[in-house]
Amino acid sequence: MAPLKVFAFDYVMEGGAMTRVLPRSFTRQGSMLFDALLADLGALPGIEVCTMATLDAPGAGGTGGTQPARSFDERFAACMQAADAVWPLAPECEGLLESLSRDILRGKRILLGSAPGAVRVAASKLKVARALADGGVAAVPTYRPHAALPEGEGAWVVKPDDGVGCLDTRLFSDRAAALAWIRTSAAQGYVLQPFIAGKLGSLSLICCDGAARLLARNLERVAVRDNRFHFLGSTVNGLEDADGALERLAQQVAAALPTLWGYVGVDIILSERGAVVLDVNPRLTAAYAGLHASIGCNPAGLVIDLLNGPAAMPAPLTRRRAVSVDLGSFPGDAVT
Repeated sequence: MAPLKVFAFDYVMEGGAMTRVLPRSFTRQGSMLFDALLADLGALPGIEVCTMATLDAPGAGGTGGTQPARSFDERFAACMQAADAVWPLAPECEGLLESLSRDILRGKRILLGSAPGAVRVAASKLKVARALADGGVAAVPTYRPHAALPEGEGAWVVKPDDGVGCLDTRLFSDRAAALAWIRTSAAQGYVLQPFIAGKLGSLSLICCDGAARLLARNLERVAVRDNRFHFLGSTVNGLEDADGALERLAQQVAAALPTLWGYVGVDIILSERGAVVLDVNPRLTAAYAGLHASIGCNPAGLVIDLLNGPAAMPAPLTRRRAVSVDLGSFPGDAVT
């Protein structure tokens, strides 16, 4: 049987266009994830891994031998057509991951990721919060600036509705200060969330047809400086789940967004009232870089197995160990 040719690529690393500037910590994370994915795919039997670099090479059947100044879109299209399946690494902001996912399906290639509709919902903090709430999932309430906000004291968080990671996410002492910043910043597309105190965590899931397998319960390291949030890293499987609450939450998220597929990250807050979902990421998250070492099996292989349908969902894990994923130096004002 011929091997399955999987084209893996990172949109930012390969020069895809973006309108916003990304911190170096984000690009470091992207490089780390791409390396981990290539290593995992390369270790799988029956898989031929290809990248833009390999398919661009002369004689490789991609863009080699053609004009070197081709755009990202032209290179991507040629590389995609030379493969059987595509695993995109891209931020969901600006509609990037959704658009790439639709292009892959229009090109009649296997998409190793969530359906474009699920990506569109997850890309909006407002839409995903509403979808989760409609599905009975405990999620952080999310509001537009002109909506009727709940009364009461307490801190508020302001972030882009179409955001990625902690980028441009700010903490304010009260609702008035948050609304004042939005008015004076003249920026559009921000949403507000009440600040919920608690331990920050994330879940690493494998999803298929409304069901999920919880691979890892991760402790997140986030700092606040000059009222901005900065992501520093994860301890993969650094959280316990003695009562099974996180397992149940994983199943609820998958049921609320049934076209999530493959690897999915879910950001959570472990508050005094229980776990609350902060965000859903239909793409590789930082924890993936330590996942293989943490669970003792190949997570990319678990995703590829899902091509055989829901029956190929992995069995519950019996082994987990804590593995640290560190993004390095404090990313406060380092940008590219």
